[in-house]
Amino acid sequence: MRVRIAAILSALLAISGTIAGCSRVTPSLHNGASLGGANEWTHPGVLRIGGRLVPDNLNLLIGTQAIDTDLGMLWADFLLRVDDKGELVPDLATEVPTLANGGISRDGLTIIYHLHRNVKWQDGAPFDADDVIFTYNTIMNRKNFVVTRAGYELISSIAAPDKYTIVVHLAKPYAPFVRIFFAVSSTSFCVLPKHLLAGLPDLNRADFNNHPIGTGPFKVVSYEKDVEVRFVANPSYFRGPPRLREIEYHIVPSDNTLLTQIKTHEIDVYYRASEAQMPSLTGIPGTKIYATAFTRFGDIGFNGSHPPLDDVRVRRALAYATNKADLIAKITHGVNIPADSDQPPFLWAFDPNVRKYPFDPARARALLDAAGWVPGPDGIRRKNGQPLLLVMSGYTGSATLTATQEVVQREWRDVGVDVEIKDYPSDILYAPVGEGGIEQSGKFDAIVESWGNGSDPDDYVLFGCANAPPNGWNVYHICDPQLEAAEHTALISNDPAVRKAQYAIVQERLADQVPVIFLWFERYITITNSDFTGYRPSHVGSTWWNPWEWSI
Repeated sequence: MRVRIAAILSALLAISGTIAGCSRVTPSLHNGASLGGANEWTHPGVLRIGGRLVPDNLNLLIGTQAIDTDLGMLWADFLLRVDDKGELVPDLATEVPTLANGGISRDGLTIIYHLHRNVKWQDGAPFDADDVIFTYNTIMNRKNFVVTRAGYELISSIAAPDKYTIVVHLAKPYAPFVRIFFAVSSTSFCVLPKHLLAGLPDLNRADFNNHPIGTGPFKVVSYEKDVEVRFVANPSYFRGPPRLREIEYHIVPSDNTLLTQIKTHEIDVYYRASEAQMPSLTGIPGTKIYATAFTRFGDIGFNGSHPPLDDVRVRRALAYATNKADLIAKITHGVNIPADSDQPPFLWAFDPNVRKYPFDPARARALLDAAGWVPGPDGIRRKNGQPLLLVMSGYTGSATLTATQEVVQREWRDVGVDVEIKDYPSDILYAPVGEGGIEQSGKFDAIVESWGNGSDPDDYVLFGCANAPPNGWNVYHICDPQLEAAEHTALISNDPAVRKAQYAIVQERLADQVPVIFLWFERYITITNSDFTGYRPSHVGSTWWNPWEWSI
């Protein structure tokens, strides 16, 4: 079976070309069904999606998860999206601001957006520049539990000279600005309706969060918590009516159940299928498999504010004690791409010379010895009478995550580190600190998870000194002066060579300090009904960038 999977993956890569050299990295494979005729289980015009991830809510300003962004691609709009070639494309804006078209000033301090004139909110109200300015002010409202204000806080002024033009002035140059300002990125903020929300002091518990009204191609018509979100086509969508009549997102917390449902054709799309299930996903009649290289890294993150993980020697020891190559080969069946840094090898900022941590249990034991952790009679290390016990968390329902935890637990115990696994539903694990989220509140030692970068290499929200919760996602509590200086230089320069050199420093400091163990970059595995067409997944932000073109 392992040989069969390798052959399938070789075929997929042959279709797409090499990861580094191609612009589109989304191979697909047909499993024994003709594309010409409809499968008998197809419900024409109705797409049934199944996924294990539970949205904490549907408002992208308050939500903290990738699934919130994915669902937002259906009901909401942005100024800019990212297409299947990794390029910024207009959404509510009519063009991408650049130096060439005058949208970005020579000093990088002024950015101009022109807006579509024929856009309406789903309740019929007109959309205009006031909605963009209102949403910016909502993000900057400190009462709102937004994940980050990175980039937005650099705006010195924002104005609308007319209803369809936005002029943004920055206090200082910020290279990623166009790629993050109401754009699909690592933190995707959509535009919200001023006429519905302007009277609220904050949005944290607004009814809107579960029943949003946007400008997007589909309307939310029902949201049954932990069960289903249902969408219907928006006939007034500014690009024209979508090709689908209805989309159902079924929340199914088990990969095994989702596998059964795609086999029995109860769903048309098994979204982000577990890599661990790859042998079982091949050969299902009437399906296609998409393997999309994504700017999302899987990692084991450390809470550096908790002893003994505040000692870099312990973190390095755990890195040497983790057999990443074995995890990729045996758990993901070779699907995922090896990672040694926060930058994927298919993006320009990747540093191939970054320090690596090969599997070396002997070196791990030596580092733990040097840190004063001595093996006890039971093999578990102790220091000052206290056992070296770590609580490892993650989200429930993922076969890949669970298998990874179990293997790492055995590997770390082999070098004398005891590990207790404690997992949570994703909406509880990743809730904002104001709502008691496990990760944001620091209620973990180590965590197996993933993070989706945007199309820009900046991820200061993860590792910046000022971005510990609730001000960002530096749940690792890393604050490294050299990393900080490199991040700031990279963020104010528009010179690609300068930025590449600075991000190499960032990668080197992350490898030195080990706030996380980078395991792999994901290939999103999505298996679909072969009658589903128009799906051209992006590898940045969300694969669901063009839902108005989908059909079945």
